Amino acid sequence: MNTRKYTMGLIGFLVFFASAAVLVATDEEGEKKTDPTSGMVIDEHWDLVRANCIVCHSTKGFTQIRLDRNNWEKIVRLMQEKNGLWPLGEMEPKILDYLEKNYGLTDEHHNPKIRRPLLD
Repeated sequence: MNTRKYTMGLIGFLVFFASAAVLVATDEEGEKKTDPTSGMVIDEHWDLVRANCIVCHSTKGFTQIRLDRNNWEKIVRLMQEKNGLWPLGEMEPKILDYLEKNYGLTDEHHNPKIRRPLLD
């Protein structure tokens, strides 16, 4: 019985450190950390986006699309005009910084889900 407890404890210990090694390796490779609850990239101002955007809807709406800063701002305006999003004040540039940096357009991202004429 004691041997079994010792073996299970040792296995648990090894699994824990193997998992930690994978996380460290991932961080060293430059991949972005994500919040396990929301799926959002953990970066400067992510808490503002979490507090102001996922109050009303899931993060899937903006974590699955890529827009430039101008179009993210248009989305914010649309949310304010049509859906009752409150004025963001001094938070708005920080929120746009976060969205542009972590969910902005890059050469490797193309977003067929958003109709460009609607946003441009």
